[in-house]
Amino acid sequence: MTRRLFIAITPPQVILDSLGEFQLQLQSLNLPVDWEPREKLHITLNFLGRVADDDFTPVIRNLAAFARSRTGLSLTPMFLETLYQRHDNSLIYIGFSGDLKQLRQMQKSLSLSLSQLSFPQPRRFLPHLTIGRLKRTDPTTTKKYMDLIRTREFIPLPAFTVDSLALYQSFLSRAGSHYQRLRTFTLGDSPSTL
Repeated sequence: MTRRLFIAITPPQVILDSLGEFQLQLQSLNLPVDWEPREKLHITLNFLGRVADDDFTPVIRNLAAFARSRTGLSLTPMFLETLYQRHDNSLIYIGFSGDLKQLRQMQKSLSLSLSQLSFPQPRRFLPHLTIGRLKRTDPTTTKKYMDLIRTREFIPLPAFTVDSLALYQSFLSRAGSHYQRLRTFTLGDSPSTL
């Protein structure tokens, strides 16, 4: 048996609530967008893909040791952006300011650690939080919709402290995906189980 896993940062509830309110504002544009529900909002650090049961415990140990060796950092949800994807739905996301250099170093170190467990890792990391996916249409229409989205004002949200990493399992179905948090790993401490 396998589990589809990823590692992420989950912002605090007050940030998720503010982002949910902003999504409602964007929905007034009546564009063909699949909006991410609040309970799915996160910053992906590493996608592991399908992990066999035999590999699950080594992943947990690796993440626990990794988290203990790290300290917290601060992120500020700063701007609204879009990312055109030619062969897939384009992304609508929130970009960050704050301790980005530290975040990138954390993600790079985590990728290196996971690659030693034979999990291939991405070469490029864009710190972002996807709030919606613009359904694919012809390139001209898609770009017009993206321009409309980018004209909306996003007022930066308060900074928050990243003090933990979360291991999620992703379940796919015809109705879409949903996530279950399996473990939380406190930075500089031992893991806690939800």
